[in-house]
Amino acid sequence: MSSGSTVLANRYVLRERLGAGGMGEVWAATDELLGRTVAVKLILPALLDEPGFVRRFLAEARAMASVRHPGVVTIHDFHGDDRSAYLVMEYVEGEPLSHLIARAGRLSPQSTMDLIAQAARALQAVHDRGIVHRDVKPGNLLVRTDGSIALADFGIAHGTAGTALTASGAILGTPAYLAPEQVLGQAASPRSDVYALGIVAYECLTGTRPFVGDNPFAVAMQRVGQPPPPLGPHVPHDVAALVGRSLAPDPALRWASAAELATAADRVRASLASASPWPPVAPQVWPTSPPAAMPAPAQAGWPASPPAGTPLPGWPGERHTPASTMPGNHGNRRLVLVLASVFVVVTAAVGFLVWNSRPDGGSGGSSGAGAKEIPQGFAACGDALCPTKPLCWHGLTQINGVALKPRAAKCAVPHYWETFAAVRLPADADDDETLAALMDRPDIQAACSAARLAERSRDPGATKGWNRAAQAIDVDAYTILVHCLGGSPKGETTGAVFG
Repeated sequence: MSSGSTVLANRYVLRERLGAGGMGEVWAATDELLGRTVAVKLILPALLDEPGFVRRFLAEARAMASVRHPGVVTIHDFHGDDRSAYLVMEYVEGEPLSHLIARAGRLSPQSTMDLIAQAARALQAVHDRGIVHRDVKPGNLLVRTDGSIALADFGIAHGTAGTALTASGAILGTPAYLAPEQVLGQAASPRSDVYALGIVAYECLTGTRPFVGDNPFAVAMQRVGQPPPPLGPHVPHDVAALVGRSLAPDPALRWASAAELATAADRVRASLASASPWPPVAPQVWPTSPPAAMPAPAQAGWPASPPAGTPLPGWPGERHTPASTMPGNHGNRRLVLVLASVFVVVTAAVGFLVWNSRPDGGSGGSSGAGAKEIPQGFAACGDALCPTKPLCWHGLTQINGVALKPRAAKCAVPHYWETFAAVRLPADADDDETLAALMDRPDIQAACSAARLAERSRDPGATKGWNRAAQAIDVDAYTILVHCLGGSPKGETTGAVFG
């Protein structure tokens, strides 16, 4: 099957294959009737031969189509018979959370809590319709360009009444995200989805999954007999407590519902926003016993779960013992002070040498090209820098007010933005400022002006009125450039237009 060669229902023209899974392929397509881009999930032909599959598929599609929530991908249309089956869904402009994690390494606790709260609210909408997703994972959480989440791919969902919609007699789901009860062959419930979302939170915070192994079976079985590794000292106590309760092996000890998890994540995110710049962090061990009011968890070593509705613990107080009261301290205090002074002097000298060895000579940022070394891939053009070859990008994304580095795109394929100029990040600006905040700065406005966009355009008439944006992007360990981006107000374009 080649892109653009297949038309479904004399209406949906398949354009580009976006991905594939155990149930089938997902394609970007054009709805010729309504003139819009949609996503089409084609079910594998081999599955159509399974007795009762088409009936279960249609039941699933109707259930999915009944969910109306901004955090759940909308189902527009579906079809199923003994020859073909497909779902027509909302096309989400963005990328899977898995791509974002791979690019960023890990997300901040505050951004993680924002994403988890959104995903949990979307899951609650699904659970309210009597559906258990059963395959919650970063690949099925789509991050829109505005930072909002869209829950997708209900390919192995089933009804809470126990009737499987798309398969039977097997353990379904992605092994890395299965709840312990699913591994043991027990029925999945809404709290199984809560567990999977806890795994997603862990992965966002650390950049890795808590359970890894040589094969899927080993990965799945690990969670039955052991707790996940500690989250690490960079994770605040409240965040670790929330994730720990989500990952309780006993479903009764997890959050009672996805809605309760969403409320807790919102509360933690708010506490992080109002906390001091250097809050205490969670110890690198998982709690081994619950509060007196709670029965012990089924598996030793797992975080305890407070009763439903109990506020998460606040920041734990830190105790400090004055140096003058420490036993045996007086005889060594002078030596300690001398060594500390030597350390400070040596550190300052090393720091000075490192600072002066920077490619830019150790000076602060500037909004122009200046006389500093020009970064590779750019050339001086007036008071700015211009890319020596086209640089194109997918959509811009910001989560919880923090702008994330965009995903590079080949200019020959559809994309939203292209760099037409760049300047060094001003010394008084942050590289994670919101997109609007950067463009509100007079120096960035001047660098990314409409006049410069027209000057750099190969066809100024065609790019007149294009949208402009500013995005900070790392060049190397020492250099951050603010890219001046141009994009068509009509959406994606193909090919380079600047240079």
